[in-house]
Amino acid sequence: MKIRRILSLAIVLLMAFSLIAACGDNNGGGVTPPPAGTSAAPDGGEEATRYANTRTIQVGIWWDPTQIYDSNRKEFTDSEANPLTAQMRLDNMRAIEDRYNVRLEFVDMTFSGAQESISTSIMAGSPDVDVYCMDLNFGIPYVLAKYCMAIDEYAKPGSDIFTAETVFTPVNVCNLPKDYLLRTSPPMDLNGIYQLGYNWDLLQEFNQPSPQDLWDDDKWTWDAWLDIMKAVTDTNRNTYGWGGDHVRLLDNLLISNGTGIALSDKEGMTAPATVEVFDFIYKLYNEHNAAIPWNSDIEYWDNNDWSTGTRGFFTWIAWLAQRNGVSRGFGTESDAECAYTIRVVNWPVGPSGSKATNRGANLSGNVFMIPTGTKDANIVYDVFFDYHNWFDYDLELRNEAAFWVESYYTDDLWGFEMVQDLGTRPQLDLWDNLNITNGDGDRFGIGTLLNGSATAAQLAEQWKLVTQDYIDTAYGKK
Repeated sequence: MKIRRILSLAIVLLMAFSLIAACGDNNGGGVTPPPAGTSAAPDGGEEATRYANTRTIQVGIWWDPTQIYDSNRKEFTDSEANPLTAQMRLDNMRAIEDRYNVRLEFVDMTFSGAQESISTSIMAGSPDVDVYCMDLNFGIPYVLAKYCMAIDEYAKPGSDIFTAETVFTPVNVCNLPKDYLLRTSPPMDLNGIYQLGYNWDLLQEFNQPSPQDLWDDDKWTWDAWLDIMKAVTDTNRNTYGWGGDHVRLLDNLLISNGTGIALSDKEGMTAPATVEVFDFIYKLYNEHNAAIPWNSDIEYWDNNDWSTGTRGFFTWIAWLAQRNGVSRGFGTESDAECAYTIRVVNWPVGPSGSKATNRGANLSGNVFMIPTGTKDANIVYDVFFDYHNWFDYDLELRNEAAFWVESYYTDDLWGFEMVQDLGTRPQLDLWDNLNITNGDGDRFGIGTLLNGSATAAQLAEQWKLVTQDYIDTAYGKK
């Protein structure tokens, strides 16, 4: 029976974030070998180490943990819950409690509270929790500050994370010789992939071709995309070709043009391909006037502009639908179907890019770290691993469960297959993670391109030295 078709919203939330794990009050008792025949082998093939006195293991997160199948969850009562996967997770939780004599609890630390906890408790030598779940954006600086342990300090040699990566995948930062962050497998959380969404009804109204067909015919380029955006722009009707998140616009145009700002230890701000990206954005907003006019007064003002129904293209990601209360299809109100048809497509290929070699998406989403100073980090990791391995290495079951995002592509199988492909080819460009800021306290951004106060060449020149300085610091050269 195909599982993906009956995933519930409750399990959706759990699987989307793949939440997880372990951490602790550090009050566990002494460790004793498990009684013969009572302990299954964790990752690595050895018998699990069982505490003599029950230890509570916690993970710091920043959302409500009530839907998570941890030690506090004894049954599933949600009418929409998938009984097969729900029972498997509950059974797995009970087995872990018995195997290690532990409790797993998830702690809502809030977003800012988690960051404060990392900065204060780890520095003091006593982490508040044993595993932190965090957004990649603020996980990288903690790696560089040595706030977390290297994976090989707690994971057994030859274990799954170093071989098949069935459960976890290491995340390398700044080409460091060791990995410190990990994320759930398969290769990329589909909920972290920004696609190019479009209002198919609006495009058809203006007699424009299908972007998906153009991609299949190897004709989906920046020029083809620009032609459609210009064609659907009508200021008298308040329709514009582009109305999406400008930060993710930059991210994905860099990828589509085969470039990046901080892909290595050398700044890419002044690379010709990067300047081409800046120039395209500048002209889109200021010469072609095919994008919604720039508004710097409202934070994230362009993230939900798609919901107006008057934009041809926009950045799209599954949680935008989820946040707007959509459980099936797309919509802007709870349980409401959208008044127009949303489709998604690959970002078009830039003049310096290549359909064959471009990366799929900028790596984003949740990552995990075991902080420096964690007691029995190897046991914490084993518990953490077993919790995630509820599918017992069954790849078909794992992959079915991971594809909860499919519920947001019920009428767009092409788009769902596309987003799966994008997730297999991630790129890690650190520019947004480094918080690049100049001497005046201004953080790097493309606002000056959007409002026309700086050209592409001027922006690149203004920020190249500052960017290199931040990269040097990240790579330990300063």
